Amino acid sequence: MMSYRLAGRLSFLAAALGASAAVQAASPTCQNTDAGESSMDNDGTAGGTTIVRSGTGHTAAVTREGDGTVRVEQHGKDHATLAVQSGDGSRLDISQTGVSVDAEVTQGGECNVSELVQAGSGSRAVVAQSGSGNRAVVRQGGAGNSVVVRQGAAREE
Repeated sequence: MMSYRLAGRLSFLAAALGASAAVQAASPTCQNTDAGESSMDNDGTAGGTTIVRSGTGHTAAVTREGDGTVRVEQHGKDHATLAVQSGDGSRLDISQTGVSVDAEVTQGGECNVSELVQAGSGSRAVVAQSGSGNRAVVRQGGAGNSVVVRQGAAREE
């Protein structure tokens, strides 16, 4: 079931956020990179979270520990979304249509932006962002697509 798939990934996501906190240096000042994007707001007062659903069988788990905008829209049926944010310039938009589409996004600091749009059926997107001035845009059409994006500060070994 959808909630089982989400629960199985929480430990991975928690580890990704923990690792990112260990390697982050001083926050960069992120500037506008596209029309309509705002620069990073470091006062810690940003907020948000919107979930819009239609159809049946959707699951959405959102965890926020600071900053923000999360917006999840799910249409069709049987979609799963997991969004984890923990600080700095965060933003996240997910829009899924069709049937059985999954999205997982973790943002662990710095000037993050993520946009996901998936259509069709059976697609999956995973985005992990930690450190520095990240931005990711994922758009998938059709059926059975899969993408994994990892952005962040280099790890010290």
